[in-house]
Amino acid sequence: MKPAFRSLFLAGLLLITPLWGCTFEQRGNGDDAPPAGTEALTESAEIAEPRRPGPTATVRAFRDAVAVGDLSLALALLDREAFFVDDLVGDPDAAGSRGEALLELRARLAEGMSLQEEASRVNFSGDGAVVLTRLRLEVLPEMDESIQAMDGRILTETAVLVMTEEGWRIGHFHRSLLPES
Repeated sequence: MKPAFRSLFLAGLLLITPLWGCTFEQRGNGDDAPPAGTEALTESAEIAEPRRPGPTATVRAFRDAVAVGDLSLALALLDREAFFVDDLVGDPDAAGSRGEALLELRARLAEGMSLQEEASRVNFSGDGAVVLTRLRLEVLPEMDESIQAMDGRILTETAVLVMTEEGWRIGHFHRSLLPES
C-alpha cells in the first residue's frame, strides 16, 4: 500500500470508528419529540418524570383558560372540592355550580375586560401553596358605560393549591375588587 493511500485509509478509519458504537434516532422535521406511536428509548432504566408546572403557573393557566373559553381545562385545574368566589361573577350562590360561575366569568371577560397581572408571590406550606396576585382590570373603550367604569380597578386574587397525583390543583380561589380610591 502506498504511504499516501495508507494515511487516507487510516484517517477515514479514525473518523468512522466512533460511529460503530452510536445509535441514531429518527426525528421529524426539527421536532424533539419522537414520531407519534413510537416510544423514546433511553439507556437508563429509569425515565425522568416530566416537570410539572408550579403553583403560580397553574393559577396563570387557569386564568388564561377562562379568558379564552377553555372551560374544560379551567375545571381540570380546580380540585374536585374547590371553593370558587369571584367578584367579577357576582353572587356565588346565584351563579350555581363552579362550571356556571366560570361560564359567567368567561362572559364578563368576553364583554371586553382583561386582567393584567401586576404582582404575584407564592408561599409554600407542607403539600400546599398559596398564590397571591394583584391584577389590574382593563376594559375596552367601546364597552358600555357601566363596564367602562371598572377600567383600571385593582383586584386581589388568592388561590390555595394542593398537590395531587396530576400536579397542582386549585382548592380555593377568591378574587375581590378593591374599593375605588
